[in-house]
Amino acid sequence: MRALFCYLTALVALVAGLGAWGKPVGGARTLVVLEKLEDKTEFGTFLKSLEDRGHRLSFKSASEDDFGLVAYEERRFDHFLVLAPAVATFGGQLGVGNVLDFIDKGGNVLVATSSDISDAIRDLTYEFSADFDEAGSAVIDHFHAVNDDHTLIAASDFIGNDVAVPPVVKQGPPVLFRGVAHRLTGKNPLAQPLLVGAPTAYSYEANDQNPVEVNLIVGKEVVLVSSLQARNNARVVFAGSVDMFSDKLIDAPVKSGDKQHQKSGNLPFITALSKWVFQETGVLNVNSKKHHRENETAQHGIYRIKDDMVFEITISEWRDGEWHPFTPTDMQFEAVMLDPYIRTNLVPQQSGTLTAHFKLPDHYGVFIFKVDYKRHGYSYIHEAETVQIRPFRHDQYPRFLSPAWPYYVNVFSLMVAFVLFSGVFLWNRDVGSKVKVKTT
Repeated sequence: MRALFCYLTALVALVAGLGAWGKPVGGARTLVVLEKLEDKTEFGTFLKSLEDRGHRLSFKSASEDDFGLVAYEERRFDHFLVLAPAVATFGGQLGVGNVLDFIDKGGNVLVATSSDISDAIRDLTYEFSADFDEAGSAVIDHFHAVNDDHTLIAASDFIGNDVAVPPVVKQGPPVLFRGVAHRLTGKNPLAQPLLVGAPTAYSYEANDQNPVEVNLIVGKEVVLVSSLQARNNARVVFAGSVDMFSDKLIDAPVKSGDKQHQKSGNLPFITALSKWVFQETGVLNVNSKKHHRENETAQHGIYRIKDDMVFEITISEWRDGEWHPFTPTDMQFEAVMLDPYIRTNLVPQQSGTLTAHFKLPDHYGVFIFKVDYKRHGYSYIHEAETVQIRPFRHDQYPRFLSPAWPYYVNVFSLMVAFVLFSGVFLWNRDVGSKVKVKTT
């Protein structure tokens, strides 16, 4: 009986472990909003890739009014995917304010739109400094057009952020894009472009053959896909092409220079994009942190000025379905009291721990030991701990201070001079002149 109980316990633990391994670290509850539920077949490849990675998809049409992202101050979903660019209004409680509240509570959002962009989508994206062009406009590029369709372009101008878009994707086939452009207003410094148009691209009304407007979005200002990571590590991605996620463009051939590709780079790109926005890559977690004196291991809450210290922190990165040691070379440690008194690099060790060796300042008070690491693509790390630094005790000062030797010499020289002067004054007397006394 005992052996059977142990066997069942191990089996339950194994099943639980497999379930935990298959679940994305950022959560698996994903709400997919479509214009019509029948549109699921149009995005079958992309949606199946989400399910294969452990996402539990809930499909809703935008006209429904029996769902919301937040209920009783709690998120009902972990991720929000919008593949309904032309929806005029979101049904039920799914308004712009509720989407913002969802993001404030840590939810992740991926919005894909098109040239039929609605005012509801434009109002939502403008809250994040993404100003989409008017409905009816499209990205046009006469030099990178596919099959003489100048609104279907092959885009390969990726910008920065190798975490969201790995180099292997950037070096692969171009991405087929048909949709609307947007510009980043710069009001939100957290918004960053991921895919932009070529220098020959511009945004204008697709049916107008004479683009003479002055305020055109041209060249690198034509943002096709942009990303944002909020200060609470919630992630948002805006894509100007919903067709980019469709099976039609995923399976379409594309030509890059003189090389013909059997399939476009859409599937690798949208897979990497969805992994990043749904917290499957670039997620950092602090496993442990510790500070102690040199040649000691015990951590204390109070230290002495000029102590030689060691600060250690261990960080993991979620990648490829498991945690890996994260050992960057640009992470810094700070000891702050109003201003940073110490700022030094954390050096990676072979054990995967980041270590900093430093000497406490000659200034006592309440300090904050902190690590503040913010890099595009990675979740933000802000670890802070309050530590007291005390002065020397009365019996910890040295008996004689080397800078005070001149004063010591002065004191002893004065004592010697006083003794010499006293001896001279006491043992020396003046010899007076003899006075002759007359006698009569």
